[in-house]
Amino acid sequence: MPSPSSPHGQVTIAQLLARPELHLEALVDGSLDTSIRWVASSDLPDPTPYLLGGEFLLTAGVGLRGLDEAGLARYIERAVRVGVVAIGFGIDPVFTEVPPALVDACRAHALTLIRIPSDTPFVAVTRTFAEMTELRRVDALRTLADATRRLLRAASADQPETAVAAALAERLHSWAAVVGQGGTVRARAGQVPPAPVLGALAEAADPTKSGHAIYPLRSLGGASLGTLLVEAAPPAGSTAHAFLTTAHGMLELIARQRTSGSVAPGQLLVPLLLEEGDVFARSNVGQDGELWRELLAQAAGGDARARTLRVVVACAPSAAKGTSELHRWRSLFDTKLVTISAEHATVTLITRLDVTERRLSSLVDEGWSFVVGRPVAPEQLRASAAEVRALERRAREDGGVVRVGADLAPVHSFIGTASGRALADRRLEPLLALDAVARDAKLALLRAWLHANGHWDATGRELGIHRNSVRRGIDQLRGLLGLDLDDARVRAELVIALDYVE
Repeated sequence: MPSPSSPHGQVTIAQLLARPELHLEALVDGSLDTSIRWVASSDLPDPTPYLLGGEFLLTAGVGLRGLDEAGLARYIERAVRVGVVAIGFGIDPVFTEVPPALVDACRAHALTLIRIPSDTPFVAVTRTFAEMTELRRVDALRTLADATRRLLRAASADQPETAVAAALAERLHSWAAVVGQGGTVRARAGQVPPAPVLGALAEAADPTKSGHAIYPLRSLGGASLGTLLVEAAPPAGSTAHAFLTTAHGMLELIARQRTSGSVAPGQLLVPLLLEEGDVFARSNVGQDGELWRELLAQAAGGDARARTLRVVVACAPSAAKGTSELHRWRSLFDTKLVTISAEHATVTLITRLDVTERRLSSLVDEGWSFVVGRPVAPEQLRASAAEVRALERRAREDGGVVRVGADLAPVHSFIGTASGRALADRRLEPLLALDAVARDAKLALLRAWLHANGHWDATGRELGIHRNSVRRGIDQLRGLLGLDLDDARVRAELVIALDYVE
């Protein structure tokens, strides 16, 4: 819950007083514009150990009976000390009116004192406050959702940095600018100071003294990619602050994208869809999902609502040239949703097309390898991307085209031939060093025993030998391999390793 001083969306004392159905009367006007954290009821002589601060404290005076002026003053002093923002005093059944000494104590501490008539139950005050708080929360979410939709459209514009800065300046009613390394102004919106001033602000040794809000843009490794500057930071916890945080994240993502190549429309949408969270599942307002479908339809072609999409990752060969040829990938897959990572030597794209072997053949001939995801609905793109990336290592090692779900041996589909052979060489090295006859016999015994889950009789029947011979042979393998064959993890590794023995 925000602090009681937070100005955004919280219910103030004045707003609660204005509800006519409660019939509340302010006997002492403290700070009526103060926000209420919660409405609490207590008739303890000292309820302060059970309060967090920011409460509108309701009492019927049960714990105040018999207190003199000094006692009532101490009650108010303790309440003020823990941060109570107002006292609500209920009339009847204990007091017929608010004690004058309590009024004087509240006035002395400028603490709001409210008279609650006998026909207004405390629970009515609490319920009304809760309803008002929820309505303001929903309004704040709706406002943030509308603003976020503006940001998403800005991120897919031809000049995303400029569009995001313009959306930010409009929302904050101020100016915003993006300054690159060396003081170059890459984007600006609103009544922005001159470029030399912006450059000096971005490189200030102590940004807190400038009076402006300064947010660094950094790479995943922490290197500086530039700076976002705004005229002033909105209050923490406000919808404007949440909007600023989202815009900052998008601008940082754009800056990272810039280091990998261009920031053409569509490139930024790919990491937003596949890396920054499930935008469909996170939507608090249904129109957000509609916006994403609209953007997908524009970028992937056709009516995205009626189509499934595929995530494809292309892994560059070591001698690849032209990985930054964005137009080639867009043309081949008929999509604008393409992003290139020079750092990881990959191209990631989202397409509505059926990715056939024929479509990939020319690139495979050049040494490219591919992981092709299964067709999924837009809501499943992030999960599909995780499946695709899990197979990326196998595609690099084995080459060609790897398709999610096409391999009936899921463990092997993630390992790749090179890694599997390395495992076999490491785990079975003493056995593989034997002469061919002994090697083949012991490999056959190990396979059969593992297949039979360590059952002597079943292994013997499969190999046509006595169970005692099986036992002796396995004991020899224990010593030869130096492994604990009773360990399930060791057995699992051996099952996999045996499939890669040449």
